[in-house]
Amino acid sequence: MNDQNDAARHGSQAKLVIVEQSGAKQEIPQPSATLGMIEASRAMHGHECQLREVKVVIKNKAVARWKADDVAWRRVA
Repeated sequence: MNDQNDAARHGSQAKLVIVEQSGAKQEIPQPSATLGMIEASRAMHGHECQLREVKVVIKNKAVARWKADDVAWRRVA
């Protein structure tokens, strides 16, 4: 699957949503869910501040979601 097919299949852009421990939230537009997943992985493994949650959203529905626990990230959706 390529990014164009992915975007066409979902009919809209994806968003990467990053929630910091403080509760601050960033929504970063992504051209596709596939690229959103790649950026989510980068955020979880290389983000300088403490994160609480990372998710990829399409049309207001989370297609992938991870939460931080004491030791590592776990996928919850």
